[in-house]
Amino acid sequence: MIIAIENKVFSSESDKQTEVYEKSIYEEFPDHEYLFLFLTPNGKLAQSENFKSISYKQLVNQLKQVEFDYRRDIRRKIIFDEFILHVEEYMMNKKSKSISDQTKLYLEYQDTIKKLSEYYKKDSLMVFEEFEGILKNFFGGDKRVFNIKQERGFHQVYKKTWNRTGLFIHHEFWISSEDILSRLDFEYMIEVEGKEKENFFSLFQKEYEKMEGEYRERGISYRPDNRKIAIAYKRIDNYFRPDYVGENKLIEELEHWKFIESAIDRVHKEFLRLYTVK
Repeated sequence: MIIAIENKVFSSESDKQTEVYEKSIYEEFPDHEYLFLFLTPNGKLAQSENFKSISYKQLVNQLKQVEFDYRRDIRRKIIFDEFILHVEEYMMNKKSKSISDQTKLYLEYQDTIKKLSEYYKKDSLMVFEEFEGILKNFFGGDKRVFNIKQERGFHQVYKKTWNRTGLFIHHEFWISSEDILSRLDFEYMIEVEGKEKENFFSLFQKEYEKMEGEYRERGISYRPDNRKIAIAYKRIDNYFRPDYVGENKLIEELEHWKFIESAIDRVHKEFLRLYTVK
């Protein structure tokens, strides 16, 4: 016996669809008995007269009449009951009934949520400008480049002399105006990029060995596994979030990294002497 079920949930039957299916089944499976079912939420009629109309409610009622001796095959009984439950909950219920309470709550208060989002965005931008201002005031001077964009997730500050062909050294901060009020902390690092970075790392390694204790004392990592191009890396508290208790210590944190800048300048000078083509 061939049992053919055309299941229509979210769309209607296309032109002569069941008639084409019926013909194909006869050709593909000759000399069989056939049962054609057109399954829809409400028992809609099919274009083919041989497709019997059946609704999900009728299907579930029939399935519930099947008798199982659960003692002989409890697993099959569980799967069978789960299928009936799935049909009842996800196929027979109206969409409005299946929408979660959280979604209904959102729909009820979406205008308020929109206004709150606008306030949040405005305050986030204001606080991010404070963060940007601290960086510019601390590093200052026309010898620095500030590559800072509010909605981007990272920002760079570097001396103009640190950006040369094949070598790019920079401070980098991973935070944005979109999460500056919500993040618990953020990453701060000094990175070395460019095709000549390995030469710089070799030279800087000697300086690091002299400063290793100072790194450790200040909780700064050197070339960690998750950021091998960073000669200094640390997750620092987000002093800008509203629930932070205490004073904003970002300037103090930046002060603690000055010894690394001095080492960079010494190594950079040596790098230029050894690797710059004259």
